Amino acid sequence: MTENFSGHVRGPKTDEELIQDAMHELPYGIYVIGSSSGDRPNAMIADWVMQVSFSPRLVAVAFERDSTNLANIRANNALTINLLDDDSMELARAFVQPTSGAKVQGRSGEAAAVQHDKLAGIEYRRDSRGCPILDDALAWIGAEAEQFVEAGDHIIVIARVLDGAVEGSSDPLTSVITGWSYSG
Repeated sequence: MTENFSGHVRGPKTDEELIQDAMHELPYGIYVIGSSSGDRPNAMIADWVMQVSFSPRLVAVAFERDSTNLANIRANNALTINLLDDDSMELARAFVQPTSGAKVQGRSGEAAAVQHDKLAGIEYRRDSRGCPILDDALAWIGAEAEQFVEAGDHIIVIARVLDGAVEGSSDPLTSVITGWSYSG
């Protein structure tokens, strides 16, 4: 028997709940993915990011199908990956909100109409392709999208690394530190 948040006792967990619990334990880095649409840079928080090849040097990032960043990357094939340091919780929070308030179900009409400029008040520069590189990033990578792979409810962008640098000396911010989970 288990106790849920409301204090009610219920039967054993289902197989699906056990799997979801196990998936929540997978640790992830916390990244800010940058893109650009014309003169408008955009950024979002992501944690499904990894290197997938040494030669050529390739990275993969998973995006929700209706992501503003994904649309930007499809349009110009450019993105940046900004790795945050372990003291960047406030910076990370600035990027959690989706660009379109309507993306979150159940919001009032007024809240759904809001378009969030997640880079407002954030110090950054733009790479040669217009994508943001955060001044407070621990490290960053500039990349060119080469493949868009459908994977369940997400699209995986596989991108060739063009440039990058380590800007700080702290440990990376991870889901272990934030307590955030994007899994299950």
